[in-house]
Amino acid sequence: MRFTGLCIAMMLVGTIHSTANAQEATETVSVDLQQQEAVTVSGAAQDEVPPAATGQEEDIETNAPPSALVEVLPEASEAALPPAHPSPYPVSLKEAISEDLIDLSGLRSALDQPIEAQVMRLTLDEAIQLALQNNPDILIAEYDPAKAEAETYAARGEFDPIVSQKLNYSDSTASLDQTVRSFVGILGGVSAVDSRKITSETALAGKLQFGTQYAVQFSMDYEESTFGNYQGEYGGTLGFTLTQPVLRGFGRGVNRIRIRAGENLRKISEARAKLTVLDKMAETIKAYWDLVGATEAARVYEEALRNAERLLKLSEIRRDIGTSADIDVLQAKAGVAMRQSELIQANARIADVGDALKLLLNLKEGDRFSKIRLMPLDRPNPDASAMFDTDSYDESLDVSVERALAMRPENEMTDLEIANALMEEEKAKNDRLPQLDFIGAYAQGGRDIKMGKTLTGIIEGQDSALTVGVQASVPIGNRAARGAHQRARLNIRQAEERRKQAQMAMMMRVHFAARSVMTSKVLLESTHQTVRLQEANVNAEERRLQIGITTSYQVLRVQEDLTAAQAQELQARIAFEKALVELQLAEGSLLDNFGITYTAGIVESPGSPAVRTETTEKPGS
Repeated sequence: MRFTGLCIAMMLVGTIHSTANAQEATETVSVDLQQQEAVTVSGAAQDEVPPAATGQEEDIETNAPPSALVEVLPEASEAALPPAHPSPYPVSLKEAISEDLIDLSGLRSALDQPIEAQVMRLTLDEAIQLALQNNPDILIAEYDPAKAEAETYAARGEFDPIVSQKLNYSDSTASLDQTVRSFVGILGGVSAVDSRKITSETALAGKLQFGTQYAVQFSMDYEESTFGNYQGEYGGTLGFTLTQPVLRGFGRGVNRIRIRAGENLRKISEARAKLTVLDKMAETIKAYWDLVGATEAARVYEEALRNAERLLKLSEIRRDIGTSADIDVLQAKAGVAMRQSELIQANARIADVGDALKLLLNLKEGDRFSKIRLMPLDRPNPDASAMFDTDSYDESLDVSVERALAMRPENEMTDLEIANALMEEEKAKNDRLPQLDFIGAYAQGGRDIKMGKTLTGIIEGQDSALTVGVQASVPIGNRAARGAHQRARLNIRQAEERRKQAQMAMMMRVHFAARSVMTSKVLLESTHQTVRLQEANVNAEERRLQIGITTSYQVLRVQEDLTAAQAQELQARIAFEKALVELQLAEGSLLDNFGITYTAGIVESPGSPAVRTETTEKPGS
């Protein structure tokens, strides 16, 4: 029992001693906090160690004996102490929330700086016309039909007649063999023959579209020789040769395949050029609406800046009459600075999208990129558009798909590719046939020492010759022709599959564009309602500020919400217009909907410069 009582007494003594130490530490911390607050309120920016640090030193000395300090910090000095932390508020509260902290003059001067550039006011129709006339991609694409026409023109050259002329002179001496010398020796002992001869041969040859090959030759020669005692003699021949294939190479269709394929290639090039026109026209319209959106966005930020400036004036008035604090003026001034920055960025955005549109219109000043400033005159009007009925989505979608399958240039392009593949298969099939040709030749000639009598002999048929024959060839195995035929058949299948693929891609694009129109219209209505709500919030919050139950900061927040909602509504309007353009592009009806009749082409005759012939018409123009 005594031992238990002793333990309890020792525990009580230890508890009392711990409690005393805790109270002493608490009092020390309280003193330190009071000293820190005194330094903060006075605002004195001192470089010495703050009182809090000094208090900590005294606390350490109070709770630890000097001997312990000497053992723990044998080399302690003022330089070894931790650096003092500066005061979090080096200035007074009034100076910390002074409105002079924000300077609006720099941003205001940037906004008020005049833009020295010519202004070009432009409607959407005018932008489209300029793009059709000047866009480099359109100009480049229009050369392709002329190039295809040149290929067709070259293919027709296969049936052009060819005139050839040969003129030869020969002077020869030939020794006679033993038999001839023995015979000639009886006549006069001649052992060699001298001969001088001039020969002229003119020919006209060609090919007909049925595969018939013809040639007309006229030859004339003049000869002097030893046997004639160097007496000149004229000889002439007029002949005609005809070769007619009856299997391979027979028929007008087979022989005109290159011409027909060239005509199809020109049509493909025209369809491709029209596709380029559609794409660049759509890009131009979208770029125009982007410029409209950037211009309207700048107006939204101008209105937001005016609202912020009005709030700043109101805050200054309330501060002057004592119903508002300096912090409200500072916050309102910060809102003005933010709106000025947003307006500067909006003006830069106008310049950027304007340059993009100028590139599509190919606007230049000499050989330099134009510095002119474009000002769009048209504005989006979604309510006036009725080309896609979103209330009857499925029916409108089916109509758009049918338009795409009928009007997109890819349909004509794939059809012509299949037609060319079929012609290639037709030629390859004909090449598998054996070669069988009928040949006929007839010639009349004359010879005399006088040229006139020689020509008369040719006409009268002094000499004549007739030749009729057949020539045939059959390749053993004929693997080259059979392989070409198999390749042509596979090309037909590929062309048919490409057509199916193109049609699926067209229909998918229409579905995507129609969905985008539907979504854009819903977002447009949603953002419009949001703007109306935020306008009501701004009005209500400004009235609350006037009666003193809200702050400038809260008004700034609702003004920011209004500006964001207005910007979103504007983006939704532009997005809806661009979605309609994309739908018209997917349908292939963009040109027709804008009343444009386009005739692509660079007409170029052989030996003449290229001339661009395009027609763009609008109803009533």
